[in-house]
Amino acid sequence: MAMTFEQAITIAIPDVLEKLGHLPTKKTTREYWYLSPLRFEKTASFKVDLRKNLWFDFGTYSGGGIIKFVEAWLKSEGKPSSYKDALAWLDGLSGIQPSFKAYDHSQEQEEKKRLELRSVTKLRSSILISYLEERGIPHELATQYLRELSIQDNDTGKRFTSIGFKNDKGAYEHRRRNFKGCIGPKAISSLRGINPDPEGVHLFEGVFDFLSVLVFKEKSRLDDQVIVLNSAMMLKHALPLLSASQYKYVYTWFDNDNTGKKATEEVREFCLAHPPLEHTPMNSYYPEHKDVNEWLMHLLS
Repeated sequence: MAMTFEQAITIAIPDVLEKLGHLPTKKTTREYWYLSPLRFEKTASFKVDLRKNLWFDFGTYSGGGIIKFVEAWLKSEGKPSSYKDALAWLDGLSGIQPSFKAYDHSQEQEEKKRLELRSVTKLRSSILISYLEERGIPHELATQYLRELSIQDNDTGKRFTSIGFKNDKGAYEHRRRNFKGCIGPKAISSLRGINPDPEGVHLFEGVFDFLSVLVFKEKSRLDDQVIVLNSAMMLKHALPLLSASQYKYVYTWFDNDNTGKKATEEVREFCLAHPPLEHTPMNSYYPEHKDVNEWLMHLLS
């Protein structure tokens, strides 16, 4: 008999990840963190909530339960990835036993928001400044675009500092050496260039890529408009802005991985469908490197 939905959700996501060869880089009593099994990355941003048996990938801003994970993993492997395919794959996975009891939401009140922003100040933490310098971003430039966030973890009662980058909804994308996320609603970040009526716009996946280009060009601002996606999954929110403004030229500085290549192709197709937009991918600057920041660190080494 084929596996049912009720049977599938009793399988713990960490057990499946271990079967696929993925072990957590960080463990707490509540969650495990992994390098994403769905894409290439160097900093773990794939979280599994152990109590609820849910996963969330901060790099793609997607998540769900065990079946959604298997669907996403099958798709990333180029395999059939329907709901039935996921159940069949789980059914054929040897050595996996039911080990998860469904989380009962009725047994406790709704949890408080886990991460709470307590203050926003100028960058002053030596640890954060040192991390930025390791990524090739000088303190003087960083202070123009980044802030230091004091964040409280309501689960542990502890506070920590993080590098903050404001998005268009007034929330903050934030990151530390081994973590990145968003405190508040996810959104793109739009930045004005030097030209008051820019004909061009530069698209970046993350703020470190944008700052890396400024370092390379020895500028504190680009001439044209800048849109930082804060995640490749936010491209859908940026595309309408390209045709709504008086732009002629669109420059993309996306990663050289599959996600970046897909995003580059989406922009190319959008520009073809919306003349007079002309698309120029800037990957020729860094063809041998994963992304703009890795290229910059190579140049500085």
